[in-house]
Amino acid sequence: MSTNDSLCTTAHWLSTHGLGAIKDSTSTFSITAEQGTALLRPSHPDQLSGWVHFTIPSPPPKRPNLKKVSVDFSAQTAYVDAVDVYLANLVNSKSSGLKQDKSFALDFPTEVVYKGKGILVSVFIQFKDVSSRLMIESVGIEV
Repeated sequence: MSTNDSLCTTAHWLSTHGLGAIKDSTSTFSITAEQGTALLRPSHPDQLSGWVHFTIPSPPPKRPNLKKVSVDFSAQTAYVDAVDVYLANLVNSKSSGLKQDKSFALDFPTEVVYKGKGILVSVFIQFKDVSSRLMIESVGIEV
């Protein structure tokens, strides 16, 4: 067996920069670049929660198993309350009630195998008030 065929145990991540954030059609958040992050702020006191979405590159063909999702961020009076992972247009993994106020990673509860058609990570953000801020550095999937 050649060394190229040996089993690799090093973690590999597919990720996108926080500035890849796409607002949900119902969200009124402002998203601006600040110090290498995507700065999200509510723009109206009646809209203090909502979804932002991140496209993730496809994994290499020899690594189709998705292991965990991570969201790297910091916040001031805001938190991530849910993360949904889509393969194509189907939700493959849902995690809610998270109330995370700093970076975290979640293992997928069941086996997730990529079969083409794209990966999307949707993040639900909750702000306390209009002065709240959340700075997203990156979102990724371990393969």
